[in-house]
Amino acid sequence: ESHREAHQKQLSRLRDEIEEKQKIIDEIRDMNQKLQLEQEKLSADYDKLKIEDQEREMKLEKLILLNDKREQAREDLKGLEETVARELQTLHNLRKLFVQDLTTRVKKSVELDSDDGGGSAAQKQKISFLENNLEQLTKVHKQV
Repeated sequence: ESHREAHQKQLSRLRDEIEEKQKIIDEIRDMNQKLQLEQEKLSADYDKLKIEDQEREMKLEKLILLNDKREQAREDLKGLEETVARELQTLHNLRKLFVQDLTTRVKKSVELDSDDGGGSAAQKQKISFLENNLEQLTKVHKQV
């Protein structure tokens, strides 16, 4: 009977140990499940961030391309502005020469036609008309 009592105590102790170990196993399983869920969530978040990063990378490439195009357009515009400035300067110089030539011709004509006062007024009117046309052309060219 003392033997049986010793066995029952030992058996009771072993059952308690088994229960404790089972509790520990259950706790470890719960923790493992929690960690697996957290890992899945982190993996999903990582995939989402990876996709966002790829989208941003594509947007960045598009913006870089647009910026390059803008810079090229700016360079082209700069060249065009220089060309227009040269053309305007040429036109201005031609206008000066034209006015000088016209003035010289008028003076010669006035000297030759000093007898005829009416022809001189007509020539002055014609010169004025031509100068106005030239100014208008110059303005239009500058606008272009």
